[in-house]
Amino acid sequence: MSSILYYITGHGFGHAVRSHQVIRALLSADPDLQIHVRTQAPQWLFANSPTPVVYSRQTLDVGIIQRDSLQMEITETLESCRILYRGADDLIEQELAFVRAHNIQLIAGDTPPLAFEIAARAGLPSVSITNFTWDFIYRAYLDEHPGFAGLIEQMTAYYGKTTLALTLPYPCDPSMFPHQLAIPWVARRSSLTKEAARAKFGLPQWATLVLLSFGGLGLDRIPWDKLKQQQQFLFVITGAAKHAEDNIIVLPDTQNQYEDLVRAADAIVTKPGYGIVADVLAHRLPVLYTDRGEFAEFPKLVKALRDCTICEYIPQQELLAGNFAPYLTRLLTKPAHWPTVDLSGAQVAAAQILALL
Repeated sequence: MSSILYYITGHGFGHAVRSHQVIRALLSADPDLQIHVRTQAPQWLFANSPTPVVYSRQTLDVGIIQRDSLQMEITETLESCRILYRGADDLIEQELAFVRAHNIQLIAGDTPPLAFEIAARAGLPSVSITNFTWDFIYRAYLDEHPGFAGLIEQMTAYYGKTTLALTLPYPCDPSMFPHQLAIPWVARRSSLTKEAARAKFGLPQWATLVLLSFGGLGLDRIPWDKLKQQQQFLFVITGAAKHAEDNIIVLPDTQNQYEDLVRAADAIVTKPGYGIVADVLAHRLPVLYTDRGEFAEFPKLVKALRDCTICEYIPQQELLAGNFAPYLTRLLTKPAHWPTVDLSGAQVAAAQILALL
């Protein structure tokens, strides 16, 4: 039996969601494969695999520390990175023991830099599956936070030891990887019709349904009373049941069936992240997007939205004022623009990984 160790950043849900699609493709291609997932992302994100993964919690990167989906704490992020990398040698030794104990034969990552240093020290092939790297993201903060400089240098060196980088569409400077292969979008897809998806969640068929999607961190600063005045729309959110009334429907957390909720919607309001962009592409769902702070991935994903979807921009101050109606009306009256997009990235990634075993 072959064993793969898959390290996944705990930053948001999107990395775990797309990694799970790759894992599903791997297990569909080789049901006897054993996959160990080490991450801070919650275990329930890896449910519904063809065969179960072996899940354990581990932190190999910091990502960006955030108050909510739109507010980032860069000073705190820098300090947490310093602490993590001061203990990097001990952490690597701990992970090398894990590799030996579980007879790991390949390490995949999305995309903690330390994953590839661990693979190099273990003498194992490694595969990165990503659209950005953390050295690229942190480089944008150097002017105000020069303390990132040494950390970035170390991360770039670790990424440079990757055997193969599978770069997703609209990548952010993958030049640190010595060997790269561009792959299509990795996306989850609902098997339901819109009508069946609405029936599944008890949502009315007649409504103009708007899904509010701000990832695992949520966004409690939206003035819900203002949304209740916009009766032409039925707003759907997950969690935070205190907001449920009138034209606001709250569902329990549905992340492990979120593709069906996306299928049920007429539009989505969100900040651009890879996962949600892939969702709207897969389901041809119009998207109203806002800013997400100084995050270097943002321009790439906005370009993807403008190239491949029906989209409209809402300034963050308008979003936080609850002034959705004019922007949604403009979005929903735009002509259809849905170019064909290849969504086979999970299968392509799985084939490349299996070829290295």
